[in-house]
Amino acid sequence: MEDLSPEVLATVVAEKFGDSYGAVINAVMREDLARRVERAIREALLADRKAAAALCLARQALWVATEARPTSPEPLRAEARSRANEAAYLADAIQSLA
Repeated sequence: MEDLSPEVLATVVAEKFGDSYGAVINAVMREDLARRVERAIREALLADRKAAAALCLARQALWVATEARPTSPEPLRAEARSRANEAAYLADAIQSLA
């Protein structure tokens, strides 16, 4: 199944809900439900993206600290530098979706 946009998913949910209750749910109610579901989906997606970006930034801080530690051997420092850069890149990419 292909990915559905929040708008399409919300419309499908509202239509199926409306179909389940027949004439009790009119077109205006379906549209209102679709808007509310879409907003909830978008808010949840944004919260998940923010949490994922925060996790990446926390990992970046961990690797930056590892690289800066004077007792870290040079191969580990190089690896830490690479991983910190990757974590920063991923956080930026995730935040750009928001």
